[in-house]
Amino acid sequence: MHPSEYRARLLRILTMRSEEVAAKLRRFRDAATDAVVIDLFVGQDGEGPFDVWVRFEGADAFALDRRFDDERHIFGVVWGEEGWEPDVPSRPRGWSGEELEEATFETVAAWLEPLIPEGGPSWELTSVDGVSEPRRLGAHADR
Repeated sequence: MHPSEYRARLLRILTMRSEEVAAKLRRFRDAATDAVVIDLFVGQDGEGPFDVWVRFEGADAFALDRRFDDERHIFGVVWGEEGWEPDVPSRPRGWSGEELEEATFETVAAWLEPLIPEGGPSWELTSVDGVSEPRRLGAHADR
């Protein structure tokens, strides 16, 4: 599978959750006082599972993280009885775990960018394993 095909298939699956995620992001914007960080956690086996969580930064970070608790989980992939749930593409043959994480990061960034609400705090996407450099999202991306 070519990297562009992997990213296109993954983006289609992410897009199915866009409306729900955009609503969550607006609630986070309205509550945040400083910054919002979106963390990408890629499974250590490097085969395909990943999670996307939101956390807050600043003076109210602890209280906001607790206030929104599990709602901060905006996407996740797990291994179920029938395979990946949701049915994301498996790691293409020949790819390293690092290549998979980079492609996943780029795809998640492309998915989230148009969903970031205007106004409010700065937004950043990070790769928890540090494979990809943190990326500013939304109106603050140019700063």
